[in-house]
Amino acid sequence: MKKRNLNDLKNRIIVRGEQSNHSHIITGECEITEQDNEIYVKAGKNCAIKHLLENVFVEQGIETWTQEHTDISLKEGETYKFVQQVEYNPYEKAIRSVQD
Repeated sequence: MKKRNLNDLKNRIIVRGEQSNHSHIITGECEITEQDNEIYVKAGKNCAIKHLLENVFVEQGIETWTQEHTDISLKEGETYKFVQQVEYNPYEKAIRSVQD
């Protein structure tokens, strides 16, 4: 597994929003690893997934909440696997990633 360097704040981004400069970002103490295009988060103290403005967080380290989603606290010591949600459109017979 490849461990992300969390001192580089962009490595805390789990998924980017499609249009409005927002991202789902892991905050607090944690370890983020990747293997075979899958992302795993081992939660430490005060670890949470937050919906933040990406450029303000990455450039200044400031958590600016977008008010679109509430924070999701992650239980210390637990490991979580990020799964990209998909949806099926039966009329188009197409599967696509869910957009935020």
